[in-house]
Amino acid sequence: MLSQPVFGDRSLTQAFDRAVIARFDEPLSLSTQALLEECTLGFAACPEGVKTFFIIAPSLDVADELIERIDSILERVAELMAGVRQVGLCILPGSEDEQSVDLPNSEKVPADSLACKFFSIICADAANDR
Repeated sequence: MLSQPVFGDRSLTQAFDRAVIARFDEPLSLSTQALLEECTLGFAACPEGVKTFFIIAPSLDVADELIERIDSILERVAELMAGVRQVGLCILPGSEDEQSVDLPNSEKVPADSLACKFFSIICADAANDR
């Protein structure tokens, strides 16, 4: 008889995702790291099923600064997160009027409350095949 796994697939995936997120910003510039510390990070599949790394910024200003650094963020995602094909940079509309958005204390953020811009990740292997 086979033994039960210590972790279920879901808990193992969640633990792995947390570990990847914890290491995500290490090689990025200190200013980018500081911006990302203000954000909530996570993974989800978009409606089309594409695995996406989401960055939820607390304000439009933070999102704009991250867009200026998006190339280094996309490179890091491609390097660290196999299978992730896009980055969604999101803000909560109207949150720029507030100092910050306390997402961990929110029960659930409705999808229609988010504004996102998606950036595709072009894999080096796929580019070399063309």
